[in-house]
Amino acid sequence: MSRVRLFSVIAVAAGAMMFSACGKKYPNCDTDKECASHGEYCVEGKCVQCRTNAHCSGDGPCAFCGAGNACQTPVGNPGDCCTSNENCMNGKCFKTSGATGVCAQCATTEDCGAGMKCVGGNCVPQGECGPGLPDCPEGKICQNGVCIVDECRLAPIYFDFDDDAISVDARTTLNKNYECMKEKGLPVLIVGHCDERGDDQYNMALGTKRARAGQKFLIKLGAKRKDVKISSKGEEEPVCTESYEGCWSRNRRDEFHFNH
Repeated sequence: MSRVRLFSVIAVAAGAMMFSACGKKYPNCDTDKECASHGEYCVEGKCVQCRTNAHCSGDGPCAFCGAGNACQTPVGNPGDCCTSNENCMNGKCFKTSGATGVCAQCATTEDCGAGMKCVGGNCVPQGECGPGLPDCPEGKICQNGVCIVDECRLAPIYFDFDDDAISVDARTTLNKNYECMKEKGLPVLIVGHCDERGDDQYNMALGTKRARAGQKFLIKLGAKRKDVKISSKGEEEPVCTESYEGCWSRNRRDEFHFNH
């Protein structure tokens, strides 16, 4: 090999070693180490300001890693993170715990107008009942801040396994259901149900027995037979589909429905 050719080979090898030692030119990178001198991180071959929200902690507790892997701070729109009222464009910094909160309409009820209250950072109608307000009059209940008529409701009764006997608890419920029938002046349909054990035909028959047991009890209380119809669903309409006693016991029931 001639001296000229040997020198060329050595020069090329040395250049390759120097390029390898120097690494990629900023902002190109392979590892975070190549971006460290700029206080940045390597993401998809480029040095960028952040990869996670934690990399933006120096800009404040609400700063986050946003578009283009650049650290950003919220502008103060409703729902944005905040540390004080000054961070919010229209409203207050609503805090539940800790140093940060969210920009909202209000922090306390005093921030809302007359007849309004602060709930979850929003001003909502105070309503006519609820915490700190007068109780509803007799015969009404408070629902979503409004007093509504406390209408009676028909409740289900439950049975032991493979049984149609009316329990003590079921008797109490049936008495209440009868009073509700009289109040509404409407006929009812009793639907008997079973758990999944037993074949379909057996469970349909057992559901009928349970519905008939509820019917007989209501008739003894004074209901007319024509106003108490019965039906059976067997195991077809469970309210719980898992296989253990706590679930099965919820399926062994009579349901009561008004026939309008």
